[in-house]
Amino acid sequence: MTHRNLPISPDPLEAKPVLTAAIRGVLASDPAITTPCLLFDLDRLDRQIDLWFDAMPSVQPHFAIKACDALPILEHFRDRGVAFDAATGGELETLSRLGVSGDKIVMTHPIRSQNDLETIRQHRPRAVVVQRVEEIVKFADAGIPNENYSPLLLIRIALPYSNLNKFGVPCIVPTERSDGLGMTTVFDYRPLKQIFTAARQLERERHVRFGGYGFAGHVGTNTTSPTNYQHLLATFRLLGQELRHRTGIRVNFFDIGGGYCDELHASRAGIVQRDLLAGISRAVERFRLDYGDDVEVIAEPGRFLIADSGAVVARAKIVTDSYFRSVAGTELFEKHKVIHLDDGVYGNLMGQIHDERVYEPIPFRRNASDTMTGPPIPCILWGPTCDSFDRIIPPESYRVPDGLQTGDYFLFDCMGAYSTVTATQFNRTEPTMLVLYRNSTGEVRRFSTKSQ
Repeated sequence: MTHRNLPISPDPLEAKPVLTAAIRGVLASDPAITTPCLLFDLDRLDRQIDLWFDAMPSVQPHFAIKACDALPILEHFRDRGVAFDAATGGELETLSRLGVSGDKIVMTHPIRSQNDLETIRQHRPRAVVVQRVEEIVKFADAGIPNENYSPLLLIRIALPYSNLNKFGVPCIVPTERSDGLGMTTVFDYRPLKQIFTAARQLERERHVRFGGYGFAGHVGTNTTSPTNYQHLLATFRLLGQELRHRTGIRVNFFDIGGGYCDELHASRAGIVQRDLLAGISRAVERFRLDYGDDVEVIAEPGRFLIADSGAVVARAKIVTDSYFRSVAGTELFEKHKVIHLDDGVYGNLMGQIHDERVYEPIPFRRNASDTMTGPPIPCILWGPTCDSFDRIIPPESYRVPDGLQTGDYFLFDCMGAYSTVTATQFNRTEPTMLVLYRNSTGEVRRFSTKSQ
């Protein structure tokens, strides 16, 4: 087997030059700083925001806060003019405490608890998403809409090519007829008619109004091609036109969801993020021309905006040499390192399960002049808990320098999304410390994500 060695000399961290100065600066600013820590480069975050506004000027981004709910990050999005996607009443409460007005929020989880409904009535998000008539009944019981609140009502549509079909109304049925979308499908508007008809009946009976009707959908995680977005928009167009023709119901608000790939995933797929957004933007403009009505299109980028601005730094709690089997079922008789980190699968690295991430951590030392020596050798990486499930599994070719020692650091890049939000406190592990910095000013802020 040919091993692809990571850069280990003279300084492994130079493989990520954007982060090098900031990470070492943060570590140097406080010799007692705890790890694991998640660092955000706000300049890098601003570049992603600017990229979206430049490449998709007619599609208002609503940051999906499930990807990262760190308060300074949410404040930064708010101040940059980014709107928000909240899934639950708890997320809506968080945005309300930050002073985000309801007209800057969409609520996209289509199934709600009583607490969710009470929070919606209180904070009045601009749009709500449903997928069943029962949710319309819940709205009626909760007094939504009312004379002071008329949200847009969106129906979530299930997509056969998405890997996120937990939610959605199945309106796409297999058939032998080709529809020009590159799929063999026919579109069934009747489930949508049933939901919108129930909404209209609520309006008549209660003498209230929804703010309008729309569709929502999600093409799947880390999408690297505009094609699925083109299919989504074509689905919206055909269903919307069919509803208008057969029932007179006008659908004018469209949420094309999330799924926009992060920079790491884009580079591995050999694409450029700007090209992806440009292709989607062209599809949106074509949709506007073909649909025939004045429409509004929004999106829910989460990972795309935040992932690449964050990096996790963990530390080796202990490093030992071994020559025998280290993991049940794995025969490893050559010399290798057994490394126990202070972060793992139950912590910021839950993405190994949540996203099927394969991490390639880069070892480094606090002082750049203190280099690691020795040839690259295999290793076994463990997280800090007592559970054997807490094993970090890098690529098979992954190796570390033989000179790596207890106390050395590891950098995990592209960690801004789905790290602290999915971390647990299994075994009562220490709360993750979040460190934020601006390259332009050197500002450093620290706080615990578990106590914010």
